[in-house]
Amino acid sequence: MQVFSGRKDSRLIAGVLLGAIAFVVGAFFVTGMAVNRWISKDAEAHSTLWAQTLANSIPDLERIAEGTPPSAETLDRIEMAKGMGKVFKVRIFDREGQARLTSDAKGISIRSEETLSDHNPLAAQVVASGKPFTVVKDGTAEGRPAVYASTFLPIYRDGRMIAVVETYVDEAETAVLFRRELTAAGIGISLLLLTLVIGPFFALRRMARARALSDARATFLAQHDSLTGLLNRSAFLAQLDKRLAGVTDTSPGLAIHHIDIDGFKTLAEDLGPDLSDTLIRLVAMRARETVRTLDFVGRLGSDELLIAQCGLTSREQAQAMVARLVARLSEPYALEERDIRLAFSIGSALAPQDATSGRDLVHKASLALMFVKNAGGHDTGFFRDTMEADMQRRRQLERRLRLAARESDFVLFFQPIMSVASAKVVGFEALLRLPDGHGGLVSPNEFLPLAEKLGLLPQIGDWVLARACEAAVQWPDGISIAANLSPSQFEGGTLPGRVAEILADTGLEPARLELEITETLLLRDDETVMSQLRQLKALGVSIVMDDFGSGYSSLSYLWRFPFDKIKIDRSFMAAYAQSTETVQKILSATVALGHALNMQVTIEGVETVFQARALETVACDRLQGYLFGKPMADIEIPASLLNEFLRTVNQVSEHPDTGRAKTVSVS
Repeated sequence: MQVFSGRKDSRLIAGVLLGAIAFVVGAFFVTGMAVNRWISKDAEAHSTLWAQTLANSIPDLERIAEGTPPSAETLDRIEMAKGMGKVFKVRIFDREGQARLTSDAKGISIRSEETLSDHNPLAAQVVASGKPFTVVKDGTAEGRPAVYASTFLPIYRDGRMIAVVETYVDEAETAVLFRRELTAAGIGISLLLLTLVIGPFFALRRMARARALSDARATFLAQHDSLTGLLNRSAFLAQLDKRLAGVTDTSPGLAIHHIDIDGFKTLAEDLGPDLSDTLIRLVAMRARETVRTLDFVGRLGSDELLIAQCGLTSREQAQAMVARLVARLSEPYALEERDIRLAFSIGSALAPQDATSGRDLVHKASLALMFVKNAGGHDTGFFRDTMEADMQRRRQLERRLRLAARESDFVLFFQPIMSVASAKVVGFEALLRLPDGHGGLVSPNEFLPLAEKLGLLPQIGDWVLARACEAAVQWPDGISIAANLSPSQFEGGTLPGRVAEILADTGLEPARLELEITETLLLRDDETVMSQLRQLKALGVSIVMDDFGSGYSSLSYLWRFPFDKIKIDRSFMAAYAQSTETVQKILSATVALGHALNMQVTIEGVETVFQARALETVACDRLQGYLFGKPMADIEIPASLLNEFLRTVNQVSEHPDTGRAKTVSVS
């Protein structure tokens, strides 16, 4: 019995041992099969991801599949794709399975006699079935990884297959990782093999897939703008330097176009952040559609784009590209049932003429853009050698202007205004001048626009108003002083109060003060502006519409606000000699309109006796111009000299010639 029992126990133990061994062997066998299966799945996912990424990044993939040689940009992207992951070989086949392009460690070859059938009959079925196919292999050939996967991915566009992309992915590291993890799991808890295998399998597969997607996304975000998908600044410059390396005096050149959306900040405040982002994406999409496949686009700032136009053989090509960009980008954008129209400024620079490095070329295109913006925008321009010097002068003027504003280092000139009825001076217009620091004066046409951009006009305008009133107090009663107001002086809403303070401080009678505005102020259609104008008029000062006739819709403003006087722009006098009869009719009609509205009318820019005599039939109230005196630098004109001026100015009418009259001096 004991023998039997011993033999039975021995057989049982042996059976258990054999079963255990068989179980362990089976576990390892199952583990091995699972490892191979998981590697295949991981390889398929990894290969498919990279094949899709590569296919999406090649704009001329269909043309390559049709036999067209790839562009330089495509070759760069293939090499970039290979460098970003574990891809070591790429092939492109046409719809019939014929190899069209191969990129591996030996380089890039175009077209070969090899077909999908040469690889594997199952691979050839990709064309017929339209489904991807992946095969995992052990590397035996020299230079191949120990384990690698090959995926054949059909590429579709507009519902039709255009090519098959094959990628070879190194899976050796992944295979080692799977085997090590699953072997340890099989040895440690072989009785729970199924449970322990399923968990790590899905976990590792998710990890591998997440890692691959994360790596691809990180690489993309490192080189592209997250909002538009365009190249970011650093990636754009890197690409630009790479292209510039092949540019010489005899080879095709390159142009950089720096694009800025005019007035986008104000528009963005109206649209809100979401619609603004949508608008920027639409602009970027149109820019990308307008350029060629060998060109590339980047985003420099919130509303600024950079375009590199490659293969340039003439300046005319760059100009044509700018014209196409302006035309396409300026077309209306439909946003939430609104048609948004944008205006653009573009600055351009050429290589190798203007610069040979990426940063210098972008800088000069940006400098050209800055000049366009400073000139008012809505235009295009190319870099010129003089721009550097002009920009330096602008910086010097900006420093001089800031210093003058801080220290009130301005000068007021005064130009007389003649009464037609009495032939005497009845007022002066205060004109601002800026000393250049070297004994000369800076032209107002040069420094006033800059002062407006710098936000200095409210401060400067306040100084002009105060000094003009101080000067006028010294003049005889009845002589008025006219001062110009800028639109920016109305922004704070405190202008009427400040004018009241100045009148009180200087003692000037309100009736002697004339405040001149232009229609630019009224274009805003702002009730706060109209309210301030009414308050100013309530103080007793006169409100004058200046430069009448030079804008777009001046007539509509004459009934919106009851002006006391209007001043007809000097441009009519400038055109007098060419169109005397026409100008005469327009002036007569305008003066009649002003009188019908109980407004006095002044004509500016009168420079000759001929013009003055011709205006006798116009019946205007006042005349102003060089004929009656140039702007005078003496701020405080003594009463005796002013009276002498009033007596001597009548001599002007005694000149018999029709040329320029002599200017009457007050010194």
